[in-house]
Amino acid sequence: MLTKEEMLQMLHKNVVPAFGCTEPVCVALAAADAARAVGGTVESVHVLVSGNIYKNGMAVGIPNFNKIGIAYAAALGAYLANPEEELELLKEITPDIAEKATALAEGGQVTVDINKHQQGVYVKCEVRTSAGMGESEIAQSHANIISTKANGETVFEKAAGTKASDPLLEKLRIMKIAEIRALVDSCTEEELAFLLDGIDMNEDAARYSMHTAGVGVGIAATMQSEKSGILGEALLGRIMRRVASATEGRLDGCPYAVMSSAGSGSKGIAVIIPVAEAAKELGSSREMTVKAIAFAHLLNEYINSYVGKLSAICACSMAASPAAAAAITWLMGGNDEQIGWAIRNMAGNITGIICDGGKVGCALKLATAAAGGLMSAMLASNSAVIRVTDGIAAETPEDCIRNMGRVSNPGMVETDHEILEIMLEKQAAAGK
Repeated sequence: MLTKEEMLQMLHKNVVPAFGCTEPVCVALAAADAARAVGGTVESVHVLVSGNIYKNGMAVGIPNFNKIGIAYAAALGAYLANPEEELELLKEITPDIAEKATALAEGGQVTVDINKHQQGVYVKCEVRTSAGMGESEIAQSHANIISTKANGETVFEKAAGTKASDPLLEKLRIMKIAEIRALVDSCTEEELAFLLDGIDMNEDAARYSMHTAGVGVGIAATMQSEKSGILGEALLGRIMRRVASATEGRLDGCPYAVMSSAGSGSKGIAVIIPVAEAAKELGSSREMTVKAIAFAHLLNEYINSYVGKLSAICACSMAASPAAAAAITWLMGGNDEQIGWAIRNMAGNITGIICDGGKVGCALKLATAAAGGLMSAMLASNSAVIRVTDGIAAETPEDCIRNMGRVSNPGMVETDHEILEIMLEKQAAAGK
């Protein structure tokens, strides 16, 4: 079981700003680390990624850059060579770096292959320069560099026991949801106050898309124009509008960083905005607001550990939104049993939304999931809960989450392969 100090350490580590979609950022980070390790002038880059990283990096925009795709992200990272910036490294793109990266990628000097034996977060990058060969490997989470080499010599390597597991996450996984909530409740307001930055960041990203012409395919703009019509200005409409807006802008290359959760900016949006908006609507205190945000972040980590951070299932819908639903139930005055019911309602509602890669269309999925989260919380706080006998529902929230995890893996592993094949066929047909 986590101690309070370990819980705070986990939050500081896993709730961090992310500039751009974290899959291409992860590739750029590996390239930057490899290039920094060896030095010299960049000549070529080879990237080996899991299918999950590939499909999530295919169609998303890159901030401060006018191209999309993993090859471009790798080239940018190699020229940036700034791994110390972690998930914010793309902030340092200059016109000169953009021009060089474009020339490298379009000159055929960047190759990308899929490692079909790896699942989830996995990137290995080799950067050849005038000084030799640099290598970097990332696994488990988007900024988790496990190995760095320069000309075959190990510069950095994580201990064998820490490559495959996160000790703090393992402690979190054995806790009950009620224990996680109680641990958060033991914190002072000031111990958790750093999490409030995420509300401002993600709301800024939402405002950008709502008020900037030409973002994405017009999801945010249309929702904004309908605020007095179909969606209205009630809490449900506000949450859907803001979640969709922040997501659409971010995945179209919005020049704003967002606060991530469990290694994903989109999950950060799905966790933070609904809880923050609900807290405002309910008149929650600053202390209760920040505790609910902390609870949602931790629960997002917990659920992700079962359903997978990257899989055939949309983890924003299957982890971040149930986490937000549980936190909103707490804000509504729900007890631990009712918080568990919110998770059961989510398990019986939107389980099975597929992940077919990162793209602006994810704004629709996240808006739908956020709406489901608010509805599940409202029902649970009024003691309306689906029956244990329904489908994959279970008596305890922990068992509901485990069942959701089973649907993802092994249940939808073959689905994940088929989704990737469809996407690769489309890419080949387009001649890209």
